[in-house]
Amino acid sequence: MLEKLKANIVFHAVLKRKDIRKAYKMVGPEDSWYDTISTVHKSLAEIRTLPHEDWEVISHDGLTLKGIFYPGTSDKTMIWVHGYSSHAERESAFPGLFYHSLGFNVLVPYLRAHGPSEGKFITFGALESMDICKWVDLVNQRHPDGSILLHGLSMGGGVVLDLSTKTMANVKCMIADAPTVSIPGAFGSIVGGTFKANQDKILNCLKDRFWRQFSVDMDNYHWLEKIAHGKYPLLLSAGSNEGMDETLAKLKERNPMPTELVILPGCNHGNGMYKQTSMYQDAIKGFVQAYMGS
Repeated sequence: MLEKLKANIVFHAVLKRKDIRKAYKMVGPEDSWYDTISTVHKSLAEIRTLPHEDWEVISHDGLTLKGIFYPGTSDKTMIWVHGYSSHAERESAFPGLFYHSLGFNVLVPYLRAHGPSEGKFITFGALESMDICKWVDLVNQRHPDGSILLHGLSMGGGVVLDLSTKTMANVKCMIADAPTVSIPGAFGSIVGGTFKANQDKILNCLKDRFWRQFSVDMDNYHWLEKIAHGKYPLLLSAGSNEGMDETLAKLKERNPMPTELVILPGCNHGNGMYKQTSMYQDAIKGFVQAYMGS
C-alpha cells in the first residue's frame, strides 16, 4: 500500500503539467548559462518577426494541440520536438532560425500538457509520438510532395527515437539530441534517487499507474531495443559533458539505417547548438543534404 502511494506521488510530481515559463528564463551575467539564454531570447524576438501561422491538431484522445508554422522558401519542413516541461518557442528559436535560413519551413508544436496545448499529463514520449504523427499529417496536407525532418531534444529526442520505428509519409530523416532512451529507465532513476527501500515495487506500481492512466505499457518504451527496427537515417548528438557517448554509440550500432554521431566538446545538456554552433550546424547541413537534397 505504501509503495502504491509513493508511486502515485512520483507519477503526479513528474507527469503533471508544468509551468513552462520557467524554461529558458532570463538569467544574470554571472550565470554560466547567460550567453546561451541571451541567445535564446534574442532569437525568439527575431523569429517572431517572421511571417507565421497558428496551427492546431486534435490528438487521438481528443486534445487540442497548438503549434506555430513559419513558412520557408521550399517544400522541406523541420518539425521541432521539444523537451520535458520546456517552452517550445524559446527552445526552438535559435535552431529554428538556422533551419529557416536553409529554406526550411519550421513547425514548432507544443506537446500535450505544455503551454497552449491541452492535456493534464506528460507521458515522456509514449503518447507524444502519436501526436507528432498528427503534425506530420498536417504538414503533408500543406506540402503533399515535400520532405520532412524531425529534430527532437531530450524528451523530444526520445519521441524521435520512438517515431524512427514508424512509417510516416514524406519523413526522410531524423535528429535526436541528447535523447531519453527509456521511459522505465527515466522513472527508475527518479525512484532510485528518491527512495531507499522497495524501489522495484514502487517502479512496478508506477508502471501499473501508467497503464491505468494512459492504456500504455511503459515497458514497450526502451528505445535502445526498439531502434533495431529503425526506418530512417538518424543523426545522434549530445554534449561531451553529458556522459552519453556510450549510449549513443549503442544506438548507432543497433540502428539498421545510416546513423551519424556527433559529440559536441565542452557542451552540457541542450546547449550544443549554442556553444559549438559551427560544428553542430555543419553536421546538420551535411546530414540533411545527404537525405533531403540541397
